[in-house]
Amino acid sequence: MSEEWISFLFSWGIVVLMLILHAYLVMCEISLVKFRYGEVETDAMKALRLRRGLAKLMDNGDQTGRVVRFSKTLCTVAVGLLLMPLVSDFFELFKPKQSPDRWIVVLVSFVSAVSVHFFFAEIFPRGLAMKNPVKGLERSYRVLLVFQIVTLPVMLFFRWLKRMLFKRLGVDVDDELNPLDLDVQIRAMGEDSSHLSPVVRAIVSRTLQMQDLVVHDVLLPRSQVVIYDVEVDFETNLKIMQAAGHTRYPICKGDLDDCVGILHIKDIFRTDGLNKGIDPLKLKRSVATFSLETSLEDALERMLRAKFHMALVVDEFGGIVGVVTLESILEELVGEIQDEFDAEEELIVRLDSNGSYRISGLATIHDIEQKLGVSIDNDEISTFGGLITAELGRIPARGDTMKAHGLFITIEDVDDRRVISVKVQQTPHSVEN
Repeated sequence: MSEEWISFLFSWGIVVLMLILHAYLVMCEISLVKFRYGEVETDAMKALRLRRGLAKLMDNGDQTGRVVRFSKTLCTVAVGLLLMPLVSDFFELFKPKQSPDRWIVVLVSFVSAVSVHFFFAEIFPRGLAMKNPVKGLERSYRVLLVFQIVTLPVMLFFRWLKRMLFKRLGVDVDDELNPLDLDVQIRAMGEDSSHLSPVVRAIVSRTLQMQDLVVHDVLLPRSQVVIYDVEVDFETNLKIMQAAGHTRYPICKGDLDDCVGILHIKDIFRTDGLNKGIDPLKLKRSVATFSLETSLEDALERMLRAKFHMALVVDEFGGIVGVVTLESILEELVGEIQDEFDAEEELIVRLDSNGSYRISGLATIHDIEQKLGVSIDNDEISTFGGLITAELGRIPARGDTMKAHGLFITIEDVDDRRVISVKVQQTPHSVEN
């Protein structure tokens, strides 16, 4: 066998080796993602964590993700650099008297690299890892450990270089996305999976978005809270509750700032003294409080654990600014919850394709930002009606107009306490890019 053939076969062997290593890295990456999903049985996970070096890879997802990304890049670049001269040598070995055109060599090299790399080094190992992540990790993690050791000096240098570059650009290094980041993988795999219905996909997406929300985003402002006032007679309170149609009411002495508990409508009708009047203080249930900046995740966990359906929301001075309900938090996950007694009124209605909307004063700032694609920089107000009143410094009159946060606002309906509805026209620069 001639030296040309030996060199040709050796180079092809290197290409195949790079493809195999890349395939193992992909298999390890997807298997680790499945582990982070919690889609692997606990016993299998415990057994794998006993393997030397594997527990460290699983616990340090941020570092592992960067090693995987860098190592895959090395293998891909190596395949690309080796294939072009190999294709040229291939033509010369079989057609020594006919020199191939350079662009033909480039085209054949590109098509070969993409096809072989995509199917053999990406799709096939990805499928194996998704089918059986335990075996996938058992067979591939040693390859990643080797790459972790070999690339350590280079990774340290590039990490220093990246920090210097990000510092110049004013970017926080900690904000860089980890390839194994759980939120991104859930979103990507949820959207790609044919087993998930559109409803489940929507819930998954809302669940990820809820991580950025706080109690302030979903609270019902105090001006809209119906209370049971112990300083008013029972019959008057009963008429107010009957008109409101709620199931729970804060028990207060005069106003929401002096709240002593929560009254459930069922407790009223279960008592024997309904016709004679009742003592609500004997029926009250304890009430929880949250600060405005409590995350929705934390509020949901605490309310479920303590079996609370309503809680008070306090500002930094201890004043009650409104209430938050379990239903309002769950609506961030599953969408609006309505029963047969709820009105079908939409709080934000698009009127035309030119950015014109009719918006209820009860619409939350968070929902308006999401629906209209605008940014409203005001952390003190939760509803659109409250925002308008705060901007004007008074309750507006019907027909009043104003410009705020890139929106042209026309007041359509008000009463003596609040803004009921407005018409909004987006200005050309109001939509976030």
